[in-house]
Amino acid sequence: MTTVATPSAPDGGTQPAYRLLQAGILAACILVAPLVMASWFALCPEYGNPGCPDTSNPLGTLVAYRAAPPILLQIFLWLNVLVPYLFPMGYLALGLVAMRRAPGLATLGIICGWLGSAPWGLVTDRSFLLAALANRGNDRFSVDLITRLNQHPAFLLMATGWFFGHMLGYVLLGLALARAKAVPRWAAYLLVVAAPVMGPIAYGTGLGLVQVLGFVLVFIGSVPAARAMLKGAATGRASAPHEQPQEAMLGAGG
Repeated sequence: MTTVATPSAPDGGTQPAYRLLQAGILAACILVAPLVMASWFALCPEYGNPGCPDTSNPLGTLVAYRAAPPILLQIFLWLNVLVPYLFPMGYLALGLVAMRRAPGLATLGIICGWLGSAPWGLVTDRSFLLAALANRGNDRFSVDLITRLNQHPAFLLMATGWFFGHMLGYVLLGLALARAKAVPRWAAYLLVVAAPVMGPIAYGTGLGLVQVLGFVLVFIGSVPAARAMLKGAATGRASAPHEQPQEAMLGAGG
């Protein structure tokens, strides 16, 4: 008789293949999303500008896209294809790691992260538009078109959601992971610290490299979360890896 693993497999038992697949995909999103974002800001044609593409200077943006090395520009455009898929999933996966023991903070973090990452569908579209307009040659028409787009109320609303949502999402998810004891404290607080680094500090100094550093910090802090995701799927347990099992504590006391 053939036995099939079920979703109700006991702790430590064999887990269904689909659970392992889900955990693998989510863990990959946790790790790949911040790396893709760091690469995006590093390769955005206005190199070194944390506000790239700079909505306050459409002509400068067109010139930068036109002067970008073709290979780097193509890599950048392909990264644009990945971001809308991976960036929101990264927030969701981080939140799921902390959901069992810190549901409130984890849920708020996922929502804020979604508000901050969902607008990247629009950012991706604009990146391809800017690349096409840069090669068109009619800068007067292109600047007018970009200016109208940048001033549209819906665009401004989504841009506001991105600016505050992506930073607040990392702060809340870092606090959620710390409260859930799902990762070491240093990893959880690294997510919290990364928010002001990629936001106020990067834009305040005008250094794009600082913004890239912020997402690198997110990646480093996310490594234990990805491991916790995989470990939880393999063992079927939701207990925090940095919390001693209750039985062991009772045994030590008795």
